[in-house]
Amino acid sequence: MKPRKLHSSVLSRALSRALSSSTTTTTSPQCGSAFPLKTVTVANFEPSLTELRHHVRSSDFVAIDLEMTGVTSSPWRDSFEFDRSDVRYLKVRDSASRFAVVQFGVCPFRWDHSIQSFVAYP
Repeated sequence: MKPRKLHSSVLSRALSRALSSSTTTTTSPQCGSAFPLKTVTVANFEPSLTELRHHVRSSDFVAIDLEMTGVTSSPWRDSFEFDRSDVRYLKVRDSASRFAVVQFGVCPFRWDHSIQSFVAYP
């Protein structure tokens, strides 16, 4: 599939529609979120991993989110919008290397031409 360039407003609207209309077999009662989430445990890990691999292979892009035990290692490591990209990267890298990942979120997205929208597979 040839990559498509989309304006940020188009992408934002498409992602909103995809997230609000996607479905999964499991929702997360802990977070009370309006968005469908899949909770992966030891009991459903293998089938969930197989399903995730399938969706990642057929996706147009994948969003990844890490929840960590901390954010910045020191006050002077905070990122600011006026930081150069290389400085911001070094600050974030330093902080990220000091904290453990406690939750890992993955959401593949696929463009569906028939509905002119992204479909999310959370």
